[in-house]
Amino acid sequence: MLAGAGVAGQCEFVPVDPFYEAVYGGERIEVPGTMDAFFETHASRFPAERERLAKFLALVEDVYRQTRVAQTLESTFDILGSAERFPALVEYHRATLAEVLDASIQDAALRALVSTTWPYVGLPPSRVSFLYWANMLGTYLVEGPWYCRGTFQNFANALADGVRRAGGEVLLRSAVRRIATERGHVRAVVLETGNRIEADVVISNADALQTAEELVGEARLPPRWMRSLRRQRRSISAFVVYAATDADLAQAGVCHESFQFSSHDHDGAYATTMAGSPDWLSMTVPSLLDQSLAPEGHSVVVLTTLMPQEAAANWRAEKKRIVERMLAQAEARVPGLTANLRFAEGATPRTMERYTRNTGGAIYGWELSPAQVGPGRLMGVTPIAGLYLAGHWTRPGGGIYGVVLSGIDAAIRVLGLKTPDALWQQLGV
Repeated sequence: MLAGAGVAGQCEFVPVDPFYEAVYGGERIEVPGTMDAFFETHASRFPAERERLAKFLALVEDVYRQTRVAQTLESTFDILGSAERFPALVEYHRATLAEVLDASIQDAALRALVSTTWPYVGLPPSRVSFLYWANMLGTYLVEGPWYCRGTFQNFANALADGVRRAGGEVLLRSAVRRIATERGHVRAVVLETGNRIEADVVISNADALQTAEELVGEARLPPRWMRSLRRQRRSISAFVVYAATDADLAQAGVCHESFQFSSHDHDGAYATTMAGSPDWLSMTVPSLLDQSLAPEGHSVVVLTTLMPQEAAANWRAEKKRIVERMLAQAEARVPGLTANLRFAEGATPRTMERYTRNTGGAIYGWELSPAQVGPGRLMGVTPIAGLYLAGHWTRPGGGIYGVVLSGIDAAIRVLGLKTPDALWQQLGV
C-alpha cells in the first residue's frame, strides 16, 4: 500500500518480540509472535490440551488465509454463498470467540490465555466476532507483529506525503460544514470557513452517522438506509494514561506490550470496564523498541483500558481518580513506577471524541460483534452517487489493518476496478 502511494521505504517497521506479555495476578507469560512458538508456549503449560489447541490454532490460520483469498479475489466479505471455497468463514460467521473456544478447548485458564488480546478489538470473548478476532491474531502470528519506528505518526505522515507527491493538498484544522449534493450526486465539500471545494467524488472516513445526518442531511438519503445505519451499535471508547518515568523497566523485565488482568474472567473484566472502574489494563512501552522517544535512562509508558463515555457524567472530575487507579495497577507490575514518574496525563473518552469526532469517542467505529462484521457491516458505498465511505465504520472493521483495507476498497470502487490486484497493477506495484 505504501508502495502504491509512492512512499515505499519512508517507514521503518521494527519486529516486536515477544509479541506481548500476559499477566494474570501472579502468573506471567511472555508470548512470542509466530504461530509455532505461540502454540508451544501455551501447549507446554497445558500438555493435556496440546491436540485441542493445535486444532484451534489451525482453525485460526484457516480463517486468516481464507479471508486473505476472499479479499484478493472478491474484494469484500460477501462470501456466504461460497461454502466450498471458504468453509471456515461460512461456518463461523455468526460465532463469538467464546463459543468457538468453549467447543475447542476444555481448560478455562487456557481459553483465557489464548484470548488475552481481546482488548485489541474492543469486546470480550463472549461478544466479539470470532472471525474478526481470528483474523487479527492470525495476522500477527503469520505476518508478525511490527512497530513503526518514530511512532505510528510516521505512517500517517507518509500517507500525507503520498497525497502531496501525487499533486494533492492536505488541509489540517479544516472542519467540514457539509457535503453538497445535487439530484442525488455529490458536488462539493463546504468547509466551516465557507470555502467550497468542487468534487465529483468525496470519500468520508468520518463518523458514518455524522456523515449522513450532519454533512449530507437525512432528507437527502433513503429512510431505509438511514434506519439500517441507526441500527448499528457503536464501539466502546478508551481511557489512556500517557506517562514518562525513569524507573528501571529493564530490571522489571517489562515487554513492549503487557496485558494485565486480575483473573482469567474476561467477562468480569469487561463488566468492570462498563461500570467505569476497570480492574485491568494494557501497558505499552514504545521506547523499548525506539530509544529516540525518550532520553537515556527514561521510558515512555502508555496505559490503556477500554471505557464507555457514559461511565462518568463529568470526566473532568473523574479523570484524576482513574489516572491514579491505573498507575497503581501498573505499579503492581513495575515497582517504583509511580515514585519515579516525570510526567503523566490522562485522556478520557471525551478526549477521544474531541480529537476523532467519533460519537461517544468510539475507537473502533461500530463494535465488532458477529452481527456487525462481514455482510452485517456498512459498505463503502452510499445512496449518493460519488460519495464513498472508508474507515472503521465500514468493512472490514476497526483497527489499523481493517482501516487500511477499507481505504483500499474505497480506491477500487472509485476507480471502477474489481480487485486489489487490479489496483496494484494500475499503480505499478
